[in-house]
Amino acid sequence: MKKILLSIILSTGSLFAQTNDAPIITAIDGYAAQVGTTVITYGEIRETVAQYMPQLLQRYKGEELAQQIQKLHWDAREALIEETLIKEEASELGLALPSSSIDEEINRLIRERFDNDRTLLSRTLAARRMTFDEWRESISDQITLQVYYRQEVTSRATVSKAAIRIAYEENRESLKIPFNVKFRAILINKGVSAEDQAIKKQQAEELLKKLRNGADFAETAQEFSEGIRADNGGEFPWGDPEDIREELRPTLYNVAAGQISEIIETDSEFYIVKIEARREEGTVPFEEVSGKIEAKLLRIEQDRLHDELIERLTKRHFVKRY
Repeated sequence: MKKILLSIILSTGSLFAQTNDAPIITAIDGYAAQVGTTVITYGEIRETVAQYMPQLLQRYKGEELAQQIQKLHWDAREALIEETLIKEEASELGLALPSSSIDEEINRLIRERFDNDRTLLSRTLAARRMTFDEWRESISDQITLQVYYRQEVTSRATVSKAAIRIAYEENRESLKIPFNVKFRAILINKGVSAEDQAIKKQQAEELLKKLRNGADFAETAQEFSEGIRADNGGEFPWGDPEDIREELRPTLYNVAAGQISEIIETDSEFYIVKIEARREEGTVPFEEVSGKIEAKLLRIEQDRLHDELIERLTKRHFVKRY
């Protein structure tokens, strides 16, 4: 619900974001709610939810779709009630903006939403049965609502550094970093006969010697590896050693970054592995996640202030749902 309300508050002139070529939503008569002397109609609710409908139609079907649409309409009704409560309060407090500020916003909307074409704006307003003065008044109301909401909620929401640190410590378990390794490998198939295996082992030993004398591992892998990653220089992406075949794990766990393993023998293959990089098990550093934690705590604090504001305004103004 707060998402819908914030969308209304933050999107000045959102009803006119499209040109007059877009389909017009026709309001159907009927009261959905009343705040003070202001009536909220079912048509207004339909206009509010229109931007969310394509997402629902893509994600849901049948009975579940019907339930989601019903919930969206209920949430939109509550969001419009909250918006109207804020407008009523701002009006009673006598909040008003200079005409110059409103004119500046009007000009911005005409420039950005209508390519600075006032004729296009006039056609769009006519299609919605609204005069320019009515539109200007709605923009003025919306900006005033933004100013009041910022004053009561957005700018009051703060999060201390101590709270961020506490949240980090409390969520250490979810911030664990598993041991990961990035490596390259050269694979030599043993062959079937004892003679083949002897030749292949000698080849693996010669390649190992060559690598330890400075040969480029990726180029050597491309030329000699018989593995599926040969074209990529034998490179394996970051991963958990437990997801790699068992015979390679001791090397992946124990060989230092930049070092090359001994020849690793399996039932059917010889491997030579180079550890490209290691990421040791631990916890994500505080500095890397403090910004995300702060943003999350800030949203929680804004939600709390929002709920307090709506509860306070509901007690001060008449509200009825139909």
